[in-house]
Amino acid sequence: MEVSPPAIVIIQDEEVFKDTAYDDARPDYVLKPGDKIIGTLTIGYGHTNAARNDDDIIKIGDTVTEEEAKEILIQDLQQYVDIVNNRMKSFNVELTQSQFDGLVFATMNRPEKMSGGNLWRAIGSGDENKIREVWSKTISKSVKNFPGLEERKENELDLFFSTESEIEVEEQNLDRGIPEPSETFIPYSLPVVTKEPKVDNSEINMIWTDLYNNLANAFIDNPRTARERELFGRDSISYKAKDKPVKVEYDSKEKQKIAEIYSGMLRAISESLKR
Repeated sequence: MEVSPPAIVIIQDEEVFKDTAYDDARPDYVLKPGDKIIGTLTIGYGHTNAARNDDDIIKIGDTVTEEEAKEILIQDLQQYVDIVNNRMKSFNVELTQSQFDGLVFATMNRPEKMSGGNLWRAIGSGDENKIREVWSKTISKSVKNFPGLEERKENELDLFFSTESEIEVEEQNLDRGIPEPSETFIPYSLPVVTKEPKVDNSEINMIWTDLYNNLANAFIDNPRTARERELFGRDSISYKAKDKPVKVEYDSKEKQKIAEIYSGMLRAISESLKR
């Protein structure tokens, strides 16, 4: 058997990608040339010098891309895939894909502990409680110094006891970048945006202009107005619209009536101010 692509994604999430070589005893510390390595020099998705004999030695300052790190991870996993396959044959145990993936996931962390006879006999028995009990014993001596192992162990067991559908990774359409709609998807129509009708205000504007001029003429003897003529040598500014008034048609009789009343009032005020 081979480890499944969804399991590789789970392992990537667990290991966490780092593009520069680091000391796993102090992963957030940026190593400098000459620094003493307290733990293990690591890079990518948990790759170390002990992972394989046929790989380049990791050195301080080494970097790796995410794509390269994934390829290295797949190569690193092969030895653990071989271990699990060999134990399956030795104990005559058949595994589902999720069980196989869970065992590879755990074996890459502690290969000797996960190869023990007690664990594989428990797996062969199919007794879930027994499997969980023996599996937990594989970290009992290390969990005090590395408390994160408890959560990792639970993730391993979750993967082991999961079904195929639970670990299946949804395939995306890479060209579009979004999932295809389901068969039950019903598209909603987009809201229709209507433009407000353009209103011709030329008649109202001309009435206002006429009103303004009449007001100005009504107060032509006002001292301020006279002073303005004296200072600037001109009469008060007036404006005569060149456009002919256009009757505005409204979309309802009520609006038309209101407009006519309003225009009539303005016109009456304007006429009353004429001399």
